[in-house]
Amino acid sequence: MFAGKPMTANPYCLRKGDGVEQEGMREIFSLQWELNIRTLANSGKDFESTMNDPEQKLIWIENYRKALSAELAELIREVADHGIGTQNGKVEIVDIIHFLVSLSQIVGVGPVDLPSFGAAENGASFDTCAIRTFLATDELQNSLKWKWWAKGGGFKPEMARSAILNLWAALASTCAVFGLGFQELRKIYIAKNRINFERQRQNYNEDTKTEADNLSIQA
Repeated sequence: MFAGKPMTANPYCLRKGDGVEQEGMREIFSLQWELNIRTLANSGKDFESTMNDPEQKLIWIENYRKALSAELAELIREVADHGIGTQNGKVEIVDIIHFLVSLSQIVGVGPVDLPSFGAAENGASFDTCAIRTFLATDELQNSLKWKWWAKGGGFKPEMARSAILNLWAALASTCAVFGLGFQELRKIYIAKNRINFERQRQNYNEDTKTEADNLSIQA
């Protein structure tokens, strides 16, 4: 199924985003920072001091990694049930971005480091993109000390940074598969960010949440 398709893309070889994309990404990064401040405050934590604590940073890399993995699973289910290009699939991609931006902020990856969303290969299948994303999340996990049964190990910041860049490259390819350009992605992100702020204002609860508010999102 994957013959002839590399499982990873080299993000360092992809064209960087132009000035318009970088400006849009700076807006997204800023909005995500503000949302994270609100989200952690609702849990009794100070986001900025948490991000400045070396031990807490590792905990939140793992928290955001697991959340991103869950969003990837939701995207895969959406494609399996409804095919490529649905509006809900695009929203699931944006949900991945929420956690990918958060991870980027922890490891020091910024808008100027990201590949252009117009530079992704158009010939990749969704299956290939999903596997690339999974392998990059595994690379990120391996940058942490997670094998509790083994001695040694520890945080590997360069591996974590490489994994985040690989995630962005895989995401750009996924957007290309969906025909999701940067401006549409930005509009959906801003709309979902507003929904997430409102969910936090209403004391978001896993047991009572619905997806009805997502239905209002239009690019």
